[in-house]
Amino acid sequence: MTDWNNKRPEILENVSALGIGKAIYAAPDGNKETARLLVAADGFHFEAYDFDDLVLPSITLQSPIGSEYRLSFDDTGALLINSVKYVAPTNQTDETIAGDKQFTGKTDLVGGLKLTSATGVAYDVIVDENGVFTAVKEV
Repeated sequence: MTDWNNKRPEILENVSALGIGKAIYAAPDGNKETARLLVAADGFHFEAYDFDDLVLPSITLQSPIGSEYRLSFDDTGALLINSVKYVAPTNQTDETIAGDKQFTGKTDLVGGLKLTSATGVAYDVIVDENGVFTAVKEV
């Protein structure tokens, strides 16, 4: 009798059976009485251990308009989309960041700094060549 206890039994040459009738069943020991149901009219009857040795080098997904995208990983575990390393976006245009934030280290603000008062008045903060800060109310 085959032990189906959370592992896939070994296939035995000239003994194991895969049966097709009203359903598809597997009998690694050749005994139809103890065979395990795989596919029947009510669906698939696979177990997690049936996929223990499954290896997928890549997965291809299709967009609603038919474009195909192949997802895979490189040897370092980085996600690749169509063989190009995926880089998470970090500099969004016109991005609003909510909540309290704390920055450590040096933060460069290229293009200027705008501060808004508690009453909603906006000020452009300007620093001159001598390091003098000036706040100019936006019109």
